[in-house]
Amino acid sequence: MKITRRTALAVVAGGIASTGIAAAAVSSFSDEDLVRITLEKYFGPLNMRIEHLQQFVLEFRNRNPWIFPSEKLADAVTLLETVRLDRARELLPRRKQQDVGNFERWVIAEFHMLTDYAWRSSPHDPIRFTGWHPCTNPFANLEQQTA
Repeated sequence: MKITRRTALAVVAGGIASTGIAAAAVSSFSDEDLVRITLEKYFGPLNMRIEHLQQFVLEFRNRNPWIFPSEKLADAVTLLETVRLDRARELLPRRKQQDVGNFERWVIAEFHMLTDYAWRSSPHDPIRFTGWHPCTNPFANLEQQTA
């Protein structure tokens, strides 16, 4: 098989274009994108308005600022999940994999605490940000007992 100059230029141009598209995609990712893609990975498509998602992410970041992965790692994970290459995560260093796993666990836990996801009457009801409540156990009796 003989490679012509035209073929080589086409391959190089395709590589440059792909790199440019990937860079543009990564630079446009936000914290909301990472959180949404993480939640959708475990819960499927979210029926949640962007305003409620933004409030959730803001509160989550305020409560747990150390949990978010670095900006580069967050962008890489968001890109990999967006293009369905989540198996490529195994190529990350072990510590980075642990950081991403830790982030996912915290997001899922806080999602249950800060939204009405678990309390909706139907899976088709929209998910709303409700904020922090000291106790989310519906069977808890918080009244003081007097003897």
